[in-house]
Amino acid sequence: MNFKPLKASFLLLLGLVISISGCKKDKEVEPEPTNEVFQFTPSTATQEDVQAALIEMVNGDTLEFAAGTYDFIGTLSIADKDSIVVRGAGMSSTILDFTNQTQGAQGFYVLNSNWFLMQDFTIKDAVGDGVKIKDSQGVSVLNIGVEYSGTPSQDNGAYGIYPVTCKHLYINGCYVRGASDAGIYVGQSEDIIVSQNTVTENVAGMEIENCFRADVFENNATRNTGGIMAFDLENLPVIPNGHTCRIYNNTIVNNSHPSFAPPGNTVGAIPVGTGIMVLSYDRVEIFGNTITNNDVMGIGVISMTTLRAIEGDFSPYPADYDPYNYSVYIHDNDITHSGTFPPAADRNDSSNLLVGTFTQNSIFPDIIYDGYAAPIYGENNDLTEGLCISNNGGAIFANVNADAPGPDPNVPFPNFDPEVAPHVCTQDALSAVTVNAPGL
Repeated sequence: MNFKPLKASFLLLLGLVISISGCKKDKEVEPEPTNEVFQFTPSTATQEDVQAALIEMVNGDTLEFAAGTYDFIGTLSIADKDSIVVRGAGMSSTILDFTNQTQGAQGFYVLNSNWFLMQDFTIKDAVGDGVKIKDSQGVSVLNIGVEYSGTPSQDNGAYGIYPVTCKHLYINGCYVRGASDAGIYVGQSEDIIVSQNTVTENVAGMEIENCFRADVFENNATRNTGGIMAFDLENLPVIPNGHTCRIYNNTIVNNSHPSFAPPGNTVGAIPVGTGIMVLSYDRVEIFGNTITNNDVMGIGVISMTTLRAIEGDFSPYPADYDPYNYSVYIHDNDITHSGTFPPAADRNDSSNLLVGTFTQNSIFPDIIYDGYAAPIYGENNDLTEGLCISNNGGAIFANVNADAPGPDPNVPFPNFDPEVAPHVCTQDALSAVTVNAPGL
C-alpha cells in the first residue's frame, strides 16, 4: 500500500497550521489593552511568579507590590510592552531587596517599552544598576528609591536610575544613595525632565550625558563628590554631541564626598568638592540655584581636553566629537563658600591640582573656567558667546587658562586670570523642555 499521498496531504495541512499560527502571532505583537492588575504581597511573591507576570502582561496592564520587603535573587525585566504600570505602596513602604542577587546585573530592567510608569517603591542593593531603561519612549519614574547600603564603595552599582537611548523622560521625586558613578544618569536621550529628586553620597549626584533638551530643576544634591553634571563624552554612537540643558532652582550643597569611582571611570576625574560641572556641552543655562559649601568649586566649565590632560591622554578626538563648550550662560545663582578645600586625604588628582593653583594665587573662586574657547570664538574675538556670566552676587571667577601651560610642571596654570569682564554679558534664555510621559 502506498502512503505517499497521505504523507503529502499531512505535510500540507501541517504547513497550513503553522502558517495560520504565525499569522496569529503577528497579530498578538500589539495586543489590545486588558487593564488587568497583577497583585503581589511579600508572602505570595516569588522571583519566578513576579517575572512570569512581567512576561505575561499585555499593553495596559498593571503590576502592584503591596507594602513590605521582597527578596529577589535576579533581575526583574520587562520588554516590548506599552502602557504598563509597575507600582508599590510607597518609597518607604515597598522594598525590593536584591542583597542576595546572583542573576543579572540590574534590579529592574525595562527595554523597548513605551508609555511606561514606575512609581512608589525602593530598590535596595542591586548588584549593578538599580533601574535601567533602554530604547523606550514616554517613560515616568516617580517616587522611586535606589539605595546601596553601607559605606559607599566602588563595588556598588554604577547607576541608581539609568535611562539610556530613550525619548520623553520624566524622573520626579526619587531618592538615590551610594551609586559608584551617578545617582541619576540620563544618557543619549531626548526631551528630559529631572525634577524634585534627592541624590546623596554618590560620585556624581546627577548626570545628563550626550542628550538633547533636558530640564534639571528643584533637585537636592548633597554630599556627593560632585552635585550635577552636564557632560559630552566621546565615542558614543547615538548622540555624539549633546545640546540644550537648563539647570535651575536646585539646592546643591556640601558636595565634597571622597570619590569612590572605580579606576578609569570618567567621573573619577570630577574634582572632589564640585557643585555643578559642564563638560564640552553646547547650550547650557544655569540659573536660580543655591550652590554652597562645595569645597573646591561651585560651578566648573571644563573642556574634555583639560580632563584628558590631567589623565595624560593627548590622543586625537574622534571625527564626530567636539570637545569645546558653547553658549554656557550662568546667571542669578547664589554661590557661596567654595574653595574651603576638602581634607588632603579626601582629594583626588583634579581637586589637588585646583587647590594648589588657588593657594598659589591666593584666590578661591566659585566659578572656574578652563579657558578652552571654541576656535570660532577666538576667530570672532568674542568670548562672551562661549561663556556668559551675570548677576551671581559676590561669586568669584577665575580662568585657569589650561590651554596656555608654562614651562614649569610645578606651576600647572601660570596664566591664572581672575578677570571676569571678558565674560560679563547676557544671552537669550533657553526654552522650557516639553515632555510627553505618564503623570505630566
